[in-house]
Amino acid sequence: MPKIALTGYGRLAAKRSTEGPVELALFYYTLLMLLVSILVAAVCLSSYLVSRKKTMLFLSIAFAFYFFDISLVFQDEFIVRSSGDALTSGYLVVRSLASVLTGGGFITAFWVLLCDYLDETRRAMFAVPPAVFAIASVATLVVLPDGDVQRFWFWSIRQFYMYWILLYAGYSFLRQKDEAERARMWRHRGLYAAAWVLGLVVLAEDAASFLVMDLPSVDLGLIAFSAERSYAENLLMLVIGVAAVRNAVRMLSLRFERPPAQGGSKHQEQQIVENLNVFATRHKLSQREREVLYLILLGKDNQNIASEMSLALSTVKVHVHNILKKTGDASRQELIQNFWKMS
Repeated sequence: MPKIALTGYGRLAAKRSTEGPVELALFYYTLLMLLVSILVAAVCLSSYLVSRKKTMLFLSIAFAFYFFDISLVFQDEFIVRSSGDALTSGYLVVRSLASVLTGGGFITAFWVLLCDYLDETRRAMFAVPPAVFAIASVATLVVLPDGDVQRFWFWSIRQFYMYWILLYAGYSFLRQKDEAERARMWRHRGLYAAAWVLGLVVLAEDAASFLVMDLPSVDLGLIAFSAERSYAENLLMLVIGVAAVRNAVRMLSLRFERPPAQGGSKHQEQQIVENLNVFATRHKLSQREREVLYLILLGKDNQNIASEMSLALSTVKVHVHNILKKTGDASRQELIQNFWKMS
């Protein structure tokens, strides 16, 4: 039976032996990860369509890429069983490049999410990290000789990409002077710590599998379902997925509790109503302040707002002042820009 060193998603393939129950468990474990990935992607996409919050869109893209990243293991099985032969070197090259695309895809989605969260506007910051990841990944396939060392570095580049994201997030927190922004970032400390711990475990798992126990080289038997590439990576994605779904459900619940006003004919007005609840809840605006903010977003000045709401002009000015204070914006224009940016 020929041996083949897989450079794809799988670590262990089932052999023609007495390990059938274990292999079956690994098969359903892989199916579970596929199901979780596509469900998280769907829930986040639904939340984005309702709230237009770009964070949800980036999370949906990340888990969609991760779904395809896991699916590559089934592609290997299909090719082997349909042809009856071992995977060819040409296929493995294409397979590895596909892993660069899917792996880079879901990690880059997290990077873009962080840049958007931190209001990063420099184009180089968006483009350089994914470009470096892709070049470094391909370089390991071209420069390093085929073997366990090559595969270790090939997969470890993913972890270095994740470490870059975590380091940049930590650096941004430390240099942040605004107390409100620091408090907003501090709320994610649990997820941040979990990402660091599990990310380091993934690297240790890579070292143990490729450099110590030589697990990537396996026999492909009649049944050849692979285990996950990294259980720690799976756990990390599950932790992120739970946090993402909880946030998405919260926004969907807000949408249910405060449905858009009826009768709006303009698309922009409808978008304002749909996004206003999330924005107002985030900044702890009162019901009256929400109503004033809605009119501000429609472009009305204080006098028009006072007339439409039957309030004294001085009262409207107080509401506007309180809104700007709670949101941390310096002007009405900045408030409007940040509303659409964060929604």
